Amino acid sequence: MTVHGFYRFLGQQARLPTDEVRKIYLLGRPWGVWPPDIDISREAADAGIDVFTYLAALQPLITMDTQQKENELVAYERTLTVNGGVDSPSAMRNHVEKVATLSTEKKQTICNVLHALYDYRQQIGALSIQKITEKAAVISKLQKGILAESNRRRSENGSSTPNNTPE
Repeated sequence: MTVHGFYRFLGQQARLPTDEVRKIYLLGRPWGVWPPDIDISREAADAGIDVFTYLAALQPLITMDTQQKENELVAYERTLTVNGGVDSPSAMRNHVEKVATLSTEKKQTICNVLHALYDYRQQIGALSIQKITEKAAVISKLQKGILAESNRRRSENGSSTPNNTPE
């Protein structure tokens, strides 16, 4: 996905103009969507696999982490409607309020961008699994083709050998 496609996706999910979501995203970096100690590209290269394979393997953990973050975000959003967001401090609350102040946007708008980021994270995981599935299907098709060709050659070689039976 291109950078513009990334912002367009976030904008669609958060129901915001692409330029607005880009501004909010840049002001809010780092968002903490990915764990800080994961460098996906480097770790995939170190493991000798492509990024899609690496992400597909991580998908169950990513899904579990995303659900936990979504639950925390939803809990924070409830405090916005109940008591204006005055609650015990949390990293989520601190980040949302910081980005809201920097961007002069409502806290709920920042929450919507966070939801969009979590959706993006899930979409990337689903895309990775799809790519791996497609790659496996292509490999399987190639293997079947090689096997069929090998069998064809064997049968040709077997039928072209002279018959050594005495007459």
